Amino acid sequence: MSMELILHTADVNLPQSIENLEQLKKELVPRLKKYNELVVTEDSIKAAKDDKAALNKLKKAIEEQRISIKKQYLEPYNILEAQCKEVVALIDAPIQAIDKQIKAFDEIEKQNKYKELEQAFAELNAPEWVTINDILNPKWENKTLKLDGLKAEMSDKLQKINDDVQKISDMYGDKGYYLSILNRYKTTKDFSQTAVYAAQLENEYKREQERKAKEEQLRQQMIKAAEEKRAREEAAQAENVQNAPEPPEVEQAVIIPPEPQTAVSIESVQSEPMLKGKFAVECTKSQLIALRDFMKSQGIKFELIK
Repeated sequence: MSMELILHTADVNLPQSIENLEQLKKELVPRLKKYNELVVTEDSIKAAKDDKAALNKLKKAIEEQRISIKKQYLEPYNILEAQCKEVVALIDAPIQAIDKQIKAFDEIEKQNKYKELEQAFAELNAPEWVTINDILNPKWENKTLKLDGLKAEMSDKLQKINDDVQKISDMYGDKGYYLSILNRYKTTKDFSQTAVYAAQLENEYKREQERKAKEEQLRQQMIKAAEEKRAREEAAQAENVQNAPEPPEVEQAVIIPPEPQTAVSIESVQSEPMLKGKFAVECTKSQLIALRDFMKSQGIKFELIK
């Protein structure tokens, strides 16, 4: 398709420069120079306002001429621009129609390409937590990336994932926080990030173990202290009994503890009404200790009167 755009050239008689530019500048510069050093006072303010109005009038006249000439220059261009746009509009219609069909064809090719990539992904037997988007090149739609290359790239990426999982298992498989590390890798698919996370977990685990060890040590110390205190108390009680003073001699009947076979059971005593009485005994220290133990065994309450 060969078409030629033929442009009509016309001579346009338009101003191209200010013919007396140098003369204007020569007259204006000395006259305007005084205004650069002008100091307005109360006496000269009216003259200053008049000068300002005259300068604005001159400026406006020059700008009006410039704008008028610009419009004259642009008038033939505006005609040409409108004509060009009219022709371009005629061309755009078939371009858009062809482009629409090309895009539809490209979309079909892209869908077919993706289906083949999906089939290749299925044949890789990836773990369920790995999706095609995890190992597929994000620029796969680019026509310069061929199917064979994309399939090989997917296979390599999946192999790296499997290698990373094995490496994580070798490094942390015997740790209590192994599953947490593995789940982090499944989420990120990034070994470096997972390694940083594993180091954090390892430090936290060590601190927790140290804390538990200190708590256990403190607990054992408390148990030992309690046992020592109880032993001291029992020894003190035994010493108090052994050091008890001999009871004074009194002319009362001697009470001899009954033989074991004649002992009365605690259950039978508890079923009888409770009585309260006081008595004194005369006996040896060993007999007194035996009497105390007997009364304790029978649930008899007593107190030592010194």
